[in-house]
Amino acid sequence: MTPCTINSIDLASESLSSKIISFTDEFFAEASNLLKDSDAVFLPEEFTDRGKWMDGWETKRHNKSYDWAIIQLGYAGSIFGFDIDTSHFTGNHAPVVSIEAANATEEEVRAGKAQFTEIIPRVDMNPGSHHYYVYEAPTAVYTHLRVNNYPDGGIARLRVYGQVVPQTVVSSANGVVDLAFVGNGGRAVACSNQHFCSPSNLLLPGRGKTMGDGWETRRSRTPGHNDWAILKLGLPGFIDTFEVDTRHFCGNYPPLVTMHATVSDEDVPPSDAQWTEVLAGVSTAADTQHYFDATGPKDVAFTHVKFTMYPDGGVKRIRVNGRPAQ
Repeated sequence: MTPCTINSIDLASESLSSKIISFTDEFFAEASNLLKDSDAVFLPEEFTDRGKWMDGWETKRHNKSYDWAIIQLGYAGSIFGFDIDTSHFTGNHAPVVSIEAANATEEEVRAGKAQFTEIIPRVDMNPGSHHYYVYEAPTAVYTHLRVNNYPDGGIARLRVYGQVVPQTVVSSANGVVDLAFVGNGGRAVACSNQHFCSPSNLLLPGRGKTMGDGWETRRSRTPGHNDWAILKLGLPGFIDTFEVDTRHFCGNYPPLVTMHATVSDEDVPPSDAQWTEVLAGVSTAADTQHYFDATGPKDVAFTHVKFTMYPDGGVKRIRVNGRPAQ
C-alpha cells in the first residue's frame, strides 16, 4: 500500500478557533461562513428576509470602494497556499480578491495598528470555482489575514493551508502538555489510509462535533491488516500517558491499538527507523475516552509516534502527554 502524506492543515479552520474580528459588510451572508470546515452547500428554496440564503460571505451590491474581512487565525502559522472557493456563487461572486497578512496581537489589529503585507495580489475570480495558490516556499509566520473583495459579492470558503508555529507552549488547566497537539505544532505526516477523513483531525482541540472530524480508514478485507498514522510531535519530549478517544465511533472503532515512538530529524522517519513500543496492544470501546500509561524508556525525548489500529476503523483524538525536552 502506498502511504499517504499530509503536509499541512487549514490554519483558518473554525476547529482551531479561528474567527472573524472585523468586516465592512455581511448583508446577505456572514463572513464567519468562510471558516466553516464543511464544504459549501446550495439550498435552492432557502431565503432570508434579506434575500437568497448563501453558504459563504456575501456583501451588498454597488460598493463604490471594496469590502474586506479580517480573520484571526486560531494559531499563528506559516502559510503554504490558499484555496479561495466561490462554490455556488455564480451571478454574485467576488470578481477580484487579494489577501494581506500580519503578525500582531488582536488588540493591535482592532486598533488599526497592525502592519499588513500583501501576500496574494489582486487576482480574478471565476464563478462557482476553487482557486488554488501555492507558494514555492512557506511564508513568514502570521496571525491575521485580511481578505479584500473588489468591489463586493460572495466567497464561499477560504482554506489557508500551512503549519502552526507555536508562540508558546499550550497546556491544560492542570499543567498537562500534549506533545502532539496541533497548537503545539504537532502534525500528522503520514498514514496508511485516509479514505473517510484525515489523521490531521486526531490533533485538533476538543472532542469534535461528528464522526467526520476524526480519522477513519476504509474497511479492510485482508487478513492481518492494520492501518497506521505517524504523528510528528510539535514538542519533542518524554512521554508519560496517552489518550485515545473514540467519540462518535460506535460501529467502526478499532478493536485493538498500539503506539510506537522514534527519534528522527526528518518530517517522516525513514523506512529503516527504529520504533520503540510505548503502548502494547490495548482494546478500545465505542464512543469512549481511553487513558493509558506509556511504557518503554522514560529518558528518551521522542520526536514521532506511530499509532496503529488493528485491523482498521476510526478514532476521534489522540493525546500524547508528557514533558517537553526543552
